Amino acid sequence: MPLNSKLREQKLTELEKEKRGNPYSFKELTYKNNRGKLPVYEIPTEYLIFNQYNGRIGTYVKTYEKQNGPIDASTDEGEEIIFNFLLESKKKRNLETQESIDKNGQLEYGIVTKDGIIIDGNRRCMLLKKIAKEKNQATSHFRAVILDDTLENAPKEIRELETTYQMGVDEKVDYNAIEKYLKCKDLKEDFSEEQIATMMGEQPSNIKNYLAILELMDEYLKRLGCAEIYTRLDEETVEGPFVDLRGYLERQETGKNIHKRDWTPKKPDIDDLKKVYFDYIRAGFRTAHGIRDIGNPSKGKGIFNSKKIWDQFITDHFNSKKKVTEKSLDTWRKEKPNLNITDLVRARDMDWEKQIKDDLKRNLNLSQRKVEDQEKSDSPVELLIKALNTLNAIDDTVPTFYSEEVLELVKEINSKTWDFKKKLGAKNATNNN
Repeated sequence: MPLNSKLREQKLTELEKEKRGNPYSFKELTYKNNRGKLPVYEIPTEYLIFNQYNGRIGTYVKTYEKQNGPIDASTDEGEEIIFNFLLESKKKRNLETQESIDKNGQLEYGIVTKDGIIIDGNRRCMLLKKIAKEKNQATSHFRAVILDDTLENAPKEIRELETTYQMGVDEKVDYNAIEKYLKCKDLKEDFSEEQIATMMGEQPSNIKNYLAILELMDEYLKRLGCAEIYTRLDEETVEGPFVDLRGYLERQETGKNIHKRDWTPKKPDIDDLKKVYFDYIRAGFRTAHGIRDIGNPSKGKGIFNSKKIWDQFITDHFNSKKKVTEKSLDTWRKEKPNLNITDLVRARDMDWEKQIKDDLKRNLNLSQRKVEDQEKSDSPVELLIKALNTLNAIDDTVPTFYSEEVLELVKEINSKTWDFKKKLGAKNATNNN
């Protein structure tokens, strides 16, 4: 059972007194605008507790607390929950760090508060405990600076220190795909965008962009009926489409840097664009490149830039959605009571994806080809050769050829070619006269 706050503070105070003048080492850091070398102590890990609001496990903690309420890190249950979150986050990096600690000891020193909350080094402390358990050792020691403050007494100063260390340029690789967005949102409660930028080593404009991207992610989760279940976004490939979408929406709304768009969309049209992107992300189109042509306003390539193509695209899109049979999340919960919320939402979305993905892919491919053909509208020979090659590729022996849909398309093609023939005939007659 972890010690309570009063006992932890007492034990750390006694340790400082005992080792005063003879610490393990020193660590240079800036705290409260003062930079200096502070003593590092070897602290028994039972004197410490994890910080559940450590930025590296924000997705796990927020998802858990949304479903179950706050985690108390000072209890056995709370410690085990956070221990497992830290263990699951960046498994490969954890394995590498554990091997390093086991071979060379803890080389990077941590930071803890006066009452034993780990501000920097939660993952290293977790691995030290894991190693000790695997080797049947009675205890383990965490090397860290002990601050003169508790988190309760100096929350802003300690959060600033924590962010500076955890979000430094060299440490960002430790963060999962959306942790930096959640970190910005948390810090925005007490700090300005400029202050957050300084802490994170970023430009203020980047912080503003991160917050806007998270708003899209929050809206996406809310529309799916799983608000704040951030573990549903805890994949490296899911970030790109949201980053792109943020930029596309801003440009389409303002009309700035738009190339060859032939209409002026209204707010409902912009919202449709957003909904379409959300659907493609949900259907497993997780790489930005795969769906970039939907809303990309650059060089006139985006489907959204052409009203005629977009109108047909959006009609086919919503018709595809109408064909999907989707059970509510409550129904899924009743049918699979043993699944946690993340796996439950994933199972539901995979079922939705299975029903609609082929239709979405077909609609996207057809519309992309329409955009390409529109770009070559002044090259009739090239387009006619392409059309002829496409018609020659059709196998009229397969059963699917003999359908009403194919018959209607053939009629439409025949009508179009007849129009071309009449125009060419009229032009030739004029030339001959």
